[in-house]
Amino acid sequence: MVPKQRLQFIAFLLIYFIVPFSACLFTLLFANYTSNVFLPERFLVLFEATETTQDFTLLALTWGPFPIITVILFFYSLPVSNYLFNKNKCNYLSEERARHRIVHSPLIISLFGFIGWELSNFLSVYRIDTLFPSAPPQSIVTVTILFAFWGLFAFAFSYATTNYLNRKLIIPCVFPEGGLGKYAKGKQFSIVTKQIIFWAASTLFPIILLVFGLLERTNHNIFQLHDLVHTDVLFGVIAIMLFFSFVFSVTFAISLQHPLNQIEEATELIKEQKFDTRVTIFSSDELGLLGDAVNEMAEGLAERERIKDTFGRIVDPRVRDYLLSNEHSLGGKVVDATILFSDLRDFTKLSEKRTPEEVLYILNRYFQEMSNAIEVHGGFINKFIGDAILAVFGTPMPMLDHADRAFQTALEMQRNLGLLNQQFMKEGLTELKMGIGIHTGSLLAGNIGSTNRMEFTVIGDTVNTASRVEGLCKGLQKNLLITENTANLISPSIRSQLQLEGEYELKGRESKEKIYSYPIL
Repeated sequence: MVPKQRLQFIAFLLIYFIVPFSACLFTLLFANYTSNVFLPERFLVLFEATETTQDFTLLALTWGPFPIITVILFFYSLPVSNYLFNKNKCNYLSEERARHRIVHSPLIISLFGFIGWELSNFLSVYRIDTLFPSAPPQSIVTVTILFAFWGLFAFAFSYATTNYLNRKLIIPCVFPEGGLGKYAKGKQFSIVTKQIIFWAASTLFPIILLVFGLLERTNHNIFQLHDLVHTDVLFGVIAIMLFFSFVFSVTFAISLQHPLNQIEEATELIKEQKFDTRVTIFSSDELGLLGDAVNEMAEGLAERERIKDTFGRIVDPRVRDYLLSNEHSLGGKVVDATILFSDLRDFTKLSEKRTPEEVLYILNRYFQEMSNAIEVHGGFINKFIGDAILAVFGTPMPMLDHADRAFQTALEMQRNLGLLNQQFMKEGLTELKMGIGIHTGSLLAGNIGSTNRMEFTVIGDTVNTASRVEGLCKGLQKNLLITENTANLISPSIRSQLQLEGEYELKGRESKEKIYSYPIL
Protein backbone atom coordinates (compact mmCIF):
# COMPACT_ATOMS: atom_id res chain seq x y z
CA MET A 1 0.00 0.00 0.00
CA VAL A 2 1.48 3.33 -1.07
CA PRO A 3 1.88 6.07 1.57
CA LYS A 4 -1.06 8.07 0.21
CA GLN A 5 -3.38 5.06 0.39
CA ARG A 6 -2.05 4.16 3.84
CA LEU A 7 -2.91 7.66 5.07
CA GLN A 8 -6.38 7.40 3.54
CA PHE A 9 -6.87 3.99 5.19
CA ILE A 10 -5.91 5.38 8.61
CA ALA A 11 -8.22 8.37 8.07
CA PHE A 12 -11.03 6.02 6.99
CA LEU A 13 -10.69 3.95 10.18
CA LEU A 14 -10.54 7.07 12.34
CA ILE A 15 -13.59 8.70 10.79
CA TYR A 16 -15.90 5.70 10.51
CA PHE A 17 -14.97 3.63 13.56
CA ILE A 18 -12.26 4.79 15.96
CA VAL A 19 -13.38 8.38 16.63
CA PRO A 20 -17.14 7.62 17.02
CA PHE A 21 -16.41 4.62 19.27
CA SER A 22 -13.80 6.52 21.30
CA ALA A 23 -16.10 9.53 21.73
CA CYS A 24 -18.83 7.35 23.24
CA LEU A 25 -16.42 5.20 25.30
CA PHE A 26 -14.44 8.02 26.90
CA THR A 27 -17.60 10.05 27.50
CA LEU A 28 -19.16 7.07 29.25
CA LEU A 29 -16.04 6.47 31.37
CA PHE A 30 -15.82 10.13 32.31
CA ALA A 31 -19.54 10.26 33.09
CA ASN A 32 -19.25 7.25 35.40
CA TYR A 33 -16.10 8.65 36.99
CA THR A 34 -17.76 11.97 37.83
CA SER A 35 -21.17 10.56 38.80
CA ASN A 36 -20.41 10.74 42.52
CA VAL A 37 -20.04 14.51 42.20
CA PHE A 38 -23.27 15.23 40.37
CA LEU A 39 -25.65 12.48 41.50
CA PRO A 40 -27.31 12.15 44.91
CA GLU A 41 -25.67 9.58 47.17
CA ARG A 42 -28.85 7.59 47.56
CA PHE A 43 -28.97 7.16 43.79
CA LEU A 44 -25.34 6.06 43.66
CA VAL A 45 -26.20 3.23 46.00
CA LEU A 46 -29.01 2.29 43.70
CA PHE A 47 -26.71 2.60 40.70
CA GLU A 48 -24.20 0.25 42.31
CA ALA A 49 -26.96 -2.17 43.12
CA THR A 50 -27.77 -2.56 39.46
CA GLU A 51 -24.29 -3.94 38.92
CA THR A 52 -24.92 -6.75 41.37
CA THR A 53 -28.29 -7.77 39.99
CA GLN A 54 -26.67 -9.23 36.85
CA ASP A 55 -29.87 -8.46 34.96
CA PHE A 56 -29.38 -9.58 31.34
CA THR A 57 -32.14 -7.26 30.07
CA LEU A 58 -30.44 -4.24 31.62
CA LEU A 59 -27.12 -5.30 30.11
CA ALA A 60 -28.71 -5.75 26.68
CA LEU A 61 -30.54 -2.41 26.81
CA THR A 62 -27.40 -0.59 27.97
CA TRP A 63 -24.95 -1.95 25.41
CA GLY A 64 -27.18 -3.39 22.67
CA PRO A 65 -27.62 -0.19 20.59
CA PHE A 66 -23.86 0.23 20.10
CA PRO A 67 -23.04 -2.99 18.21
CA ILE A 68 -26.18 -2.45 16.13
CA ILE A 69 -25.03 1.06 15.24
CA THR A 70 -21.54 -0.28 14.48
CA VAL A 71 -22.94 -2.82 12.01
CA ILE A 72 -25.03 -0.09 10.34
CA LEU A 73 -21.96 2.14 10.02
CA PHE A 74 -19.97 -0.76 8.56
CA PHE A 75 -22.45 -1.21 5.72
CA TYR A 76 -22.77 2.57 5.34
CA SER A 77 -19.01 2.84 4.85
CA LEU A 78 -18.70 0.04 2.24
CA PRO A 79 -19.25 2.26 -0.84
CA VAL A 80 -16.64 4.68 0.53
CA SER A 81 -14.04 1.96 1.16
CA ASN A 82 -14.65 0.45 -2.32
CA TYR A 83 -14.21 3.88 -3.90
CA LEU A 84 -11.05 4.70 -1.94
CA PHE A 85 -9.29 1.33 -2.08
CA ASN A 86 -10.86 -0.61 -4.97
CA LYS A 87 -11.82 2.09 -7.44
CA ASN A 88 -11.38 -0.05 -10.56
CA LYS A 89 -14.52 -2.03 -9.62
CA CYS A 90 -16.71 1.07 -9.19
CA ASN A 91 -19.16 2.28 -11.81
CA TYR A 92 -20.56 5.79 -12.14
CA LEU A 93 -23.48 5.21 -9.74
CA SER A 94 -21.30 3.66 -7.04
CA GLU A 95 -18.79 6.50 -7.36
CA GLU A 96 -21.55 9.09 -6.99
CA ARG A 97 -22.92 7.25 -3.95
CA ALA A 98 -19.44 7.16 -2.40
CA ARG A 99 -18.83 10.87 -2.99
CA HIS A 100 -22.21 11.69 -1.47
CA ARG A 101 -21.45 9.63 1.63
CA ILE A 102 -17.95 11.08 2.00
CA VAL A 103 -19.41 14.58 2.13
CA HIS A 104 -22.12 13.59 4.63
CA SER A 105 -20.15 11.08 6.71
CA PRO A 106 -19.31 13.31 9.73
CA LEU A 107 -22.97 14.23 10.21
CA ILE A 108 -24.39 10.74 9.64
CA ILE A 109 -21.78 8.97 11.77
CA SER A 110 -22.21 11.40 14.66
CA LEU A 111 -26.00 11.17 14.46
CA PHE A 112 -25.88 7.37 14.58
CA GLY A 113 -23.61 7.54 17.63
CA PHE A 114 -25.93 10.07 19.29
CA ILE A 115 -28.99 7.93 18.58
CA GLY A 116 -27.24 4.87 20.02
CA TRP A 117 -26.21 6.77 23.13
CA GLU A 118 -29.66 8.22 23.79
CA LEU A 119 -31.40 4.89 23.19
CA SER A 120 -29.01 3.22 25.60
CA ASN A 121 -29.60 5.99 28.15
CA PHE A 122 -33.38 6.01 28.10
CA LEU A 123 -33.80 2.23 27.84
CA SER A 124 -31.35 1.46 30.65
CA VAL A 125 -32.85 4.13 32.94
CA TYR A 126 -36.30 2.75 32.21
CA ARG A 127 -35.07 -0.75 33.13
CA ILE A 128 -33.50 0.52 36.36
CA ASP A 129 -36.75 2.23 37.27
CA THR A 130 -38.53 -1.08 36.63
CA LEU A 131 -36.07 -3.05 38.76
CA PHE A 132 -36.20 -0.51 41.62
CA PRO A 133 -39.63 1.13 41.61
CA SER A 134 -38.90 2.72 44.99
CA ALA A 135 -36.07 4.82 43.54
CA PRO A 136 -36.54 8.57 44.13
CA PRO A 137 -38.05 10.26 41.05
CA GLN A 138 -35.56 13.11 41.21
CA SER A 139 -32.71 10.61 40.94
CA ILE A 140 -34.19 9.02 37.81
CA VAL A 141 -34.78 12.44 36.22
CA THR A 142 -31.31 13.67 37.17
CA VAL A 143 -29.42 10.75 35.71
CA THR A 144 -31.56 10.82 32.55
CA ILE A 145 -30.82 14.51 31.94
CA LEU A 146 -27.12 14.19 32.75
CA PHE A 147 -26.49 11.19 30.53
CA ALA A 148 -28.60 12.72 27.75
CA PHE A 149 -26.32 15.75 27.81
CA TRP A 150 -23.26 13.54 27.88
CA GLY A 151 -24.60 12.05 24.63
CA LEU A 152 -24.85 15.55 23.15
CA PHE A 153 -21.26 16.19 24.20
CA ALA A 154 -20.15 12.94 22.55
CA PHE A 155 -22.05 13.92 19.40
CA ALA A 156 -20.42 17.37 19.24
CA PHE A 157 -16.95 15.94 19.82
CA SER A 158 -17.45 13.18 17.23
CA TYR A 159 -18.87 15.58 14.63
CA ALA A 160 -16.14 18.19 15.07
CA THR A 161 -13.33 15.61 14.97
CA THR A 162 -14.59 13.53 12.04
CA ASN A 163 -15.46 16.66 10.08
CA TYR A 164 -11.92 17.99 10.57
CA LEU A 165 -10.30 14.68 9.58
CA ASN A 166 -12.60 14.34 6.59
CA ARG A 167 -11.73 17.83 5.32
CA LYS A 168 -8.01 17.36 5.85
CA LEU A 169 -7.42 13.76 4.73
CA ILE A 170 -10.28 12.41 2.59
CA ILE A 171 -12.03 15.26 0.75
CA PRO A 172 -8.83 16.76 -0.81
CA CYS A 173 -8.13 13.38 -2.45
CA VAL A 174 -11.69 12.82 -3.67
CA PHE A 175 -12.43 16.43 -4.64
CA PRO A 176 -9.03 17.90 -5.60
CA GLU A 177 -10.71 20.72 -7.53
CA GLY A 178 -13.63 21.29 -5.15
CA GLY A 179 -17.22 20.79 -6.29
CA LEU A 180 -18.71 19.61 -3.00
CA GLY A 181 -21.76 21.86 -3.39
CA LYS A 182 -23.41 19.37 -5.75
CA TYR A 183 -23.52 16.81 -2.92
CA ALA A 184 -23.79 18.96 0.21
CA LYS A 185 -26.45 21.51 -0.70
CA GLY A 186 -29.38 21.60 1.71
CA LYS A 187 -28.27 18.49 3.63
CA GLN A 188 -25.81 19.88 6.16
CA PHE A 189 -26.19 21.70 9.45
CA SER A 190 -26.59 25.44 9.01
CA ILE A 191 -24.23 27.80 10.81
CA VAL A 192 -26.94 28.64 13.35
CA THR A 193 -27.62 24.95 14.06
CA LYS A 194 -23.92 24.20 14.51
CA GLN A 195 -23.57 27.15 16.86
CA ILE A 196 -26.50 25.95 18.98
CA ILE A 197 -25.08 22.42 19.16
CA PHE A 198 -21.62 23.57 20.19
CA TRP A 199 -23.12 26.12 22.61
CA ALA A 200 -25.11 23.31 24.25
CA ALA A 201 -22.04 21.06 24.44
CA SER A 202 -19.49 23.66 25.53
CA THR A 203 -21.56 26.11 27.60
CA LEU A 204 -24.95 24.73 28.60
CA PHE A 205 -23.77 21.24 29.57
CA PRO A 206 -20.83 22.29 31.80
CA ILE A 207 -23.08 24.75 33.63
CA ILE A 208 -25.74 22.07 34.09
CA LEU A 209 -23.07 19.82 35.61
CA LEU A 210 -22.16 22.62 38.00
CA VAL A 211 -25.82 23.21 38.84
CA PHE A 212 -26.34 19.53 39.68
CA GLY A 213 -23.18 19.62 41.76
CA LEU A 214 -24.51 22.64 43.66
CA LEU A 215 -27.86 20.94 44.14
CA GLU A 216 -26.10 17.92 45.65
CA ARG A 217 -23.97 20.08 47.97
CA THR A 218 -26.96 22.12 49.17
CA ASN A 219 -29.16 19.03 49.64
CA HIS A 220 -31.67 20.17 47.04
CA ASN A 221 -33.14 18.13 44.18
CA ILE A 222 -33.88 19.02 40.58
CA PHE A 223 -37.58 19.62 41.29
CA GLN A 224 -36.59 22.56 43.53
CA LEU A 225 -34.51 24.23 40.82
CA HIS A 226 -37.31 26.61 39.74
CA ASP A 227 -37.67 27.94 43.28
CA LEU A 228 -33.91 28.25 43.73
CA VAL A 229 -33.62 30.44 40.61
CA HIS A 230 -35.98 32.94 42.28
CA THR A 231 -34.58 32.74 45.83
CA ASP A 232 -30.85 32.08 45.39
CA VAL A 233 -28.81 34.83 43.68
CA LEU A 234 -26.20 32.33 42.41
CA PHE A 235 -28.77 30.24 40.58
CA GLY A 236 -30.40 33.41 39.24
CA VAL A 237 -27.09 34.64 37.87
CA ILE A 238 -26.48 31.26 36.22
CA ALA A 239 -29.90 31.37 34.53
CA ILE A 240 -29.31 34.92 33.27
CA MET A 241 -25.81 34.11 31.97
CA LEU A 242 -27.15 31.03 30.19
CA PHE A 243 -29.86 33.10 28.53
CA PHE A 244 -27.52 35.85 27.34
CA SER A 245 -24.82 33.42 26.20
CA PHE A 246 -27.45 31.66 24.07
CA VAL A 247 -28.69 34.95 22.61
CA PHE A 248 -25.14 36.10 21.85
CA SER A 249 -24.22 32.79 20.22
CA VAL A 250 -27.32 32.64 18.03
CA THR A 251 -27.08 36.32 17.11
CA PHE A 252 -23.47 35.90 16.08
CA ALA A 253 -24.32 32.83 14.00
CA ILE A 254 -27.18 34.68 12.30
CA SER A 255 -24.85 37.59 11.52
CA LEU A 256 -22.69 35.11 9.62
CA GLN A 257 -25.43 33.03 8.04
CA HIS A 258 -27.56 35.88 6.67
CA PRO A 259 -24.87 37.47 4.45
CA LEU A 260 -23.64 34.03 3.40
CA ASN A 261 -27.19 33.15 2.33
CA GLN A 262 -27.28 36.38 0.34
CA ILE A 263 -24.02 35.49 -1.36
CA GLU A 264 -25.25 31.94 -2.07
CA GLU A 265 -28.47 33.23 -3.65
CA ALA A 266 -26.52 35.79 -5.68
CA THR A 267 -24.10 33.19 -7.02
CA GLU A 268 -27.01 30.94 -8.02
CA LEU A 269 -28.52 33.84 -9.99
CA ILE A 270 -25.15 34.63 -11.55
CA LYS A 271 -24.88 30.97 -12.62
CA GLU A 272 -28.18 31.55 -14.45
CA GLN A 273 -26.44 34.45 -16.26
CA LYS A 274 -28.36 37.14 -14.36
CA PHE A 275 -25.32 39.35 -14.18
CA ASP A 276 -27.21 42.38 -12.85
CA THR A 277 -27.39 40.58 -9.47
CA ARG A 278 -25.81 42.45 -6.56
CA VAL A 279 -25.42 41.73 -2.84
CA THR A 280 -25.53 44.38 -0.13
CA ILE A 281 -23.60 43.42 3.00
CA PHE A 282 -23.14 46.02 5.71
CA SER A 283 -20.00 44.57 7.21
CA SER A 284 -16.37 45.66 7.27
CA ASP A 285 -14.93 42.20 7.91
CA GLU A 286 -14.18 39.33 5.54
CA LEU A 287 -17.89 38.95 4.69
CA GLY A 288 -18.01 42.53 3.43
CA LEU A 289 -14.93 41.91 1.29
CA LEU A 290 -16.50 38.70 -0.04
CA GLY A 291 -19.70 40.56 -0.95
CA ASP A 292 -17.72 43.22 -2.82
CA ALA A 293 -15.80 40.48 -4.64
CA VAL A 294 -19.07 38.84 -5.74
CA ASN A 295 -20.35 42.16 -7.06
CA GLU A 296 -17.11 42.79 -8.94
CA MET A 297 -17.26 39.28 -10.37
CA ALA A 298 -20.84 39.86 -11.59
CA GLU A 299 -19.79 43.14 -13.23
CA GLY A 300 -16.83 41.43 -14.89
CA LEU A 301 -19.00 38.59 -16.18
CA ALA A 302 -21.57 41.06 -17.50
CA GLU A 303 -18.83 42.95 -19.34
CA ARG A 304 -17.41 39.68 -20.67
CA GLU A 305 -20.87 38.65 -21.90
CA ARG A 306 -21.34 42.00 -23.64
CA ILE A 307 -17.96 41.62 -25.34
CA LYS A 308 -18.79 38.03 -26.28
CA ASP A 309 -22.15 39.07 -27.70
CA THR A 310 -20.60 41.90 -29.68
CA PHE A 311 -17.86 39.60 -30.91
CA GLY A 312 -20.54 37.11 -31.99
CA ARG A 313 -22.18 39.79 -34.11
CA ILE A 314 -18.93 40.63 -35.86
CA VAL A 315 -17.98 37.02 -36.57
CA ASP A 316 -20.02 33.83 -36.59
CA PRO A 317 -20.72 32.66 -32.99
CA ARG A 318 -19.12 29.30 -33.77
CA VAL A 319 -15.94 31.04 -34.89
CA ARG A 320 -16.13 33.17 -31.76
CA ASP A 321 -16.38 30.09 -29.54
CA TYR A 322 -13.56 28.44 -31.49
CA LEU A 323 -11.31 31.44 -30.94
CA LEU A 324 -12.20 31.74 -27.26
CA SER A 325 -11.55 28.06 -26.57
CA ASN A 326 -8.25 27.75 -28.45
CA GLU A 327 -4.84 29.35 -28.35
CA HIS A 328 -4.57 32.56 -30.29
CA SER A 329 -1.69 31.47 -32.48
CA LEU A 330 -1.11 31.85 -36.18
CA GLY A 331 -1.70 28.88 -38.45
CA GLY A 332 -4.49 26.44 -39.15
CA LYS A 333 -5.35 23.06 -40.59
CA VAL A 334 -6.29 21.72 -44.03
CA VAL A 335 -9.91 20.55 -44.30
CA ASP A 336 -12.37 19.57 -47.00
CA ALA A 337 -15.19 22.08 -47.22
CA THR A 338 -17.58 23.81 -49.59
CA ILE A 339 -17.36 27.52 -50.36
CA LEU A 340 -20.40 29.57 -51.34
CA PHE A 341 -19.62 32.95 -52.89
CA SER A 342 -22.43 35.36 -53.72
CA ASP A 343 -22.35 38.84 -55.25
CA LEU A 344 -24.92 41.44 -56.27
CA ARG A 345 -24.96 42.44 -59.93
CA ASP A 346 -24.63 46.05 -61.05
CA PHE A 347 -24.63 47.23 -57.46
CA THR A 348 -22.03 49.89 -58.24
CA LYS A 349 -24.43 51.62 -60.66
CA LEU A 350 -27.22 51.34 -58.07
CA SER A 351 -25.00 53.00 -55.47
CA GLU A 352 -24.26 55.95 -57.74
CA LYS A 353 -27.95 56.92 -57.89
CA ARG A 354 -28.67 56.72 -54.15
CA THR A 355 -27.47 58.33 -50.96
CA PRO A 356 -25.07 56.39 -48.68
CA GLU A 357 -27.88 56.02 -46.11
CA GLU A 358 -30.17 54.39 -48.69
CA VAL A 359 -27.37 52.09 -49.88
CA LEU A 360 -26.64 51.03 -46.31
CA TYR A 361 -30.35 50.42 -45.68
CA ILE A 362 -30.63 48.18 -48.77
CA LEU A 363 -27.45 46.26 -47.97
CA ASN A 364 -28.43 45.62 -44.35
CA ARG A 365 -31.84 44.29 -45.40
CA TYR A 366 -30.19 42.11 -48.04
CA PHE A 367 -27.47 40.77 -45.73
CA GLN A 368 -30.04 39.94 -43.04
CA GLU A 369 -32.05 37.72 -45.40
CA MET A 370 -28.95 36.04 -46.81
CA SER A 371 -27.51 35.46 -43.33
CA ASN A 372 -30.74 33.81 -42.21
CA ALA A 373 -30.54 31.33 -45.11
CA ILE A 374 -26.86 30.53 -44.45
CA GLU A 375 -27.24 30.03 -40.70
CA VAL A 376 -30.33 27.82 -41.06
CA HIS A 377 -28.28 25.27 -43.02
CA GLY A 378 -25.28 25.33 -40.67
CA GLY A 379 -22.89 27.46 -42.71
CA PHE A 380 -20.93 30.38 -41.34
CA ILE A 381 -20.27 33.70 -42.97
CA ASN A 382 -16.54 34.17 -43.14
CA LYS A 383 -16.77 37.76 -44.29
CA PHE A 384 -18.76 40.42 -46.12
CA ILE A 385 -16.77 41.91 -49.01
CA GLY A 386 -18.61 45.03 -50.10
CA ASP A 387 -21.88 43.56 -51.37
CA ALA A 388 -20.41 40.03 -51.64
CA ILE A 389 -20.70 37.18 -49.13
CA LEU A 390 -18.17 34.42 -48.51
CA ALA A 391 -19.80 31.50 -46.68
CA VAL A 392 -18.16 28.23 -45.63
CA PHE A 393 -19.70 24.81 -45.00
CA GLY A 394 -17.71 22.09 -43.25
CA THR A 395 -15.49 24.13 -40.94
CA PRO A 396 -14.94 25.06 -38.13
CA MET A 397 -17.84 22.69 -37.38
CA PRO A 398 -17.27 19.47 -39.37
CA MET A 399 -20.19 18.18 -41.45
CA LEU A 400 -20.36 15.26 -43.90
CA ASP A 401 -23.03 16.78 -46.16
CA HIS A 402 -21.42 20.22 -46.57
CA ALA A 403 -21.94 20.23 -50.36
CA ASP A 404 -25.68 19.50 -50.03
CA ARG A 405 -26.02 22.15 -47.33
CA ALA A 406 -24.30 24.76 -49.46
CA PHE A 407 -26.52 23.96 -52.44
CA GLN A 408 -29.72 24.13 -50.39
CA THR A 409 -28.52 27.40 -48.91
CA ALA A 410 -28.08 28.86 -52.40
CA LEU A 411 -31.67 27.94 -53.29
CA GLU A 412 -33.01 29.51 -50.11
CA MET A 413 -30.94 32.65 -50.66
CA GLN A 414 -32.53 33.06 -54.09
CA ARG A 415 -36.00 32.53 -52.63
CA ASN A 416 -35.34 35.05 -49.86
CA LEU A 417 -34.07 37.53 -52.44
CA GLY A 418 -37.29 37.15 -54.41
CA LEU A 419 -39.41 37.93 -51.36
CA LEU A 420 -37.13 40.85 -50.46
CA ASN A 421 -37.45 42.30 -53.96
CA GLN A 422 -41.22 42.27 -53.62
CA GLN A 423 -40.90 44.37 -50.47
CA PHE A 424 -38.40 46.70 -52.15
CA MET A 425 -40.73 47.27 -55.08
CA LYS A 426 -43.56 48.24 -52.71
CA GLU A 427 -41.22 50.71 -51.01
CA GLY A 428 -40.15 52.22 -54.33
CA LEU A 429 -36.65 50.76 -54.14
CA THR A 430 -34.72 48.97 -56.87
CA GLU A 431 -34.80 45.23 -57.57
CA LEU A 432 -31.63 43.29 -56.71
CA LYS A 433 -30.04 40.50 -58.73
CA MET A 434 -27.56 38.04 -57.31
CA GLY A 435 -25.14 35.42 -58.62
CA ILE A 436 -23.90 32.47 -56.56
CA GLY A 437 -20.89 30.24 -57.19
CA ILE A 438 -20.20 27.03 -55.24
CA HIS A 439 -17.05 24.93 -55.19
CA THR A 440 -15.86 22.04 -52.99
CA GLY A 441 -12.27 21.18 -52.19
CA SER A 442 -9.41 21.42 -49.72
CA LEU A 443 -8.64 24.69 -47.99
CA LEU A 444 -6.71 26.03 -45.03
CA ALA A 445 -8.85 27.20 -42.08
CA GLY A 446 -7.16 29.08 -39.25
CA ASN A 447 -5.70 32.33 -38.01
CA ILE A 448 -3.89 34.60 -40.44
CA GLY A 449 -2.21 37.95 -39.82
CA SER A 450 0.36 38.99 -37.23
CA THR A 451 0.94 38.09 -33.60
CA ASN A 452 -0.90 41.21 -32.41
CA ARG A 453 -3.58 41.36 -35.11
CA MET A 454 -5.09 38.23 -36.64
CA GLU A 455 -8.26 37.01 -38.29
CA PHE A 456 -9.90 33.61 -38.54
CA THR A 457 -10.42 32.92 -42.22
CA VAL A 458 -10.22 30.34 -44.99
CA ILE A 459 -7.70 30.53 -47.79
CA GLY A 460 -6.68 28.42 -50.76
CA ASP A 461 -7.53 27.60 -54.36
CA THR A 462 -11.01 26.39 -53.35
CA VAL A 463 -11.96 29.87 -52.18
CA ASN A 464 -10.59 31.52 -55.31
CA THR A 465 -12.38 29.01 -57.55
CA ALA A 466 -15.76 29.68 -55.91
CA SER A 467 -15.24 33.41 -56.48
CA ARG A 468 -14.32 32.86 -60.14
CA VAL A 469 -17.33 30.59 -60.69
CA GLU A 470 -19.63 33.27 -59.34
CA GLY A 471 -18.03 35.68 -61.80
CA LEU A 472 -19.35 33.53 -64.68
CA CYS A 473 -22.98 33.99 -63.61
CA LYS A 474 -23.43 37.35 -65.33
CA GLY A 475 -21.91 36.22 -68.66
CA LEU A 476 -23.92 32.99 -68.68
CA GLN A 477 -27.00 34.79 -67.36
CA LYS A 478 -27.41 32.26 -64.59
CA ASN A 479 -28.15 32.83 -60.92
CA LEU A 480 -26.46 29.68 -59.59
CA LEU A 481 -23.36 27.86 -60.84
CA ILE A 482 -21.51 24.95 -59.26
CA THR A 483 -18.35 23.03 -60.11
CA GLU A 484 -18.03 19.34 -60.87
CA ASN A 485 -16.49 18.68 -57.44
CA THR A 486 -19.67 19.94 -55.79
CA ALA A 487 -21.98 18.27 -58.30
CA ASN A 488 -20.44 14.88 -57.52
CA LEU A 489 -21.19 15.25 -53.79
CA ILE A 490 -24.81 16.44 -53.82
CA SER A 491 -27.77 14.07 -53.75
CA PRO A 492 -28.56 12.14 -56.98
CA SER A 493 -32.06 13.63 -57.22
CA ILE A 494 -30.59 17.14 -57.48
CA ARG A 495 -27.65 16.07 -59.62
CA SER A 496 -30.02 14.75 -62.32
CA GLN A 497 -31.49 18.24 -62.75
CA LEU A 498 -28.15 19.99 -63.27
CA GLN A 499 -27.29 21.36 -66.67
CA LEU A 500 -23.73 21.24 -67.95
CA GLU A 501 -22.72 24.72 -69.14
CA GLY A 502 -19.35 23.57 -70.44
CA GLU A 503 -15.69 23.67 -69.43
CA TYR A 504 -14.22 27.04 -68.57
CA GLU A 505 -10.70 28.19 -67.90
CA LEU A 506 -11.12 30.29 -64.80
CA LYS A 507 -9.03 33.39 -64.26
CA GLY A 508 -5.67 32.57 -62.68
CA ARG A 509 -5.92 28.84 -63.39
CA GLU A 510 -4.42 26.79 -66.22
CA SER A 511 -6.80 23.81 -66.00
CA LYS A 512 -10.40 23.97 -67.09
CA GLU A 513 -13.35 23.44 -64.76
CA LYS A 514 -16.70 21.84 -65.65
CA ILE A 515 -19.50 24.22 -64.68
CA TYR A 516 -23.10 23.22 -63.97
CA SER A 517 -26.18 25.36 -63.56
CA TYR A 518 -29.47 24.68 -61.83
CA PRO A 519 -32.74 26.11 -63.12
CA ILE A 520 -34.17 28.55 -60.57
CA LEU A 521 -37.73 29.73 -61.16
